[in-house]
This record gives sequence, C-alpha cells and structure tokens, in this order.
Amino acid sequence: SPQETEICKPFVLRQIELVRPKVLVFLGGASAKALTGVQDGILRLRGRWLELPLGPAAQGTTIRAMATLHPAYLLRSPVQKRYAWRDFLAIKAALDEASGG
Repeated sequence: SPQETEICKPFVLRQIELVRPKVLVFLGGASAKALTGVQDGILRLRGRWLELPLGPAAQGTTIRAMATLHPAYLLRSPVQKRYAWRDFLAIKAALDEASGG
C-alpha cells in the first residue's frame, strides 16, 4: 500500500546509501516512482538514466538508476521483452564503464 511504502522508504534509502551501488535498477514503475518521485509511467520512464540523491551522510552523492519493465509485466506482454533487453544492455555497459572494463 502507499502507506507501507512511505513507512519503508527511509529504510530502503538508507540501505542503498550504505551499499552505494554503481547502478541501481528499478523493476517496474512503482519502485522508481516511490524512490525518485518521478511521475511518468514505466513505458516513458524505462531506458532513461535517473539520478537518485542519497542522504546527508553521503554528502550529496547520487546513484545512477534506470527503471525497466517488471518481470510480471513481461510475462503478460512478452513482446515488450525487447525493451527490457535494451535496458539491461545499457545497464551492463554502465557497470562495465564503472568498473573500468
């Protein structure tokens, strides 16, 4: 529920802040909307790089993030897998770049 999401949000953000991943992947629009505040639907949002600002302890650091289609959606709409594939190729390239490879 939206209330549960708001209750858990600070804990999720803190975990992301502690781990500081090179790239964050949102599976579906709900997670991207909840953590970044964007309002676009997933079909407009997917494939675009977003910046997730971390809390004050991270001193203004941001994490690169990308939303992609949720696996349950892909099961219902298999033709959309091509878009998810493109997203994951972009994510892989970003990870390769971040690791110097």
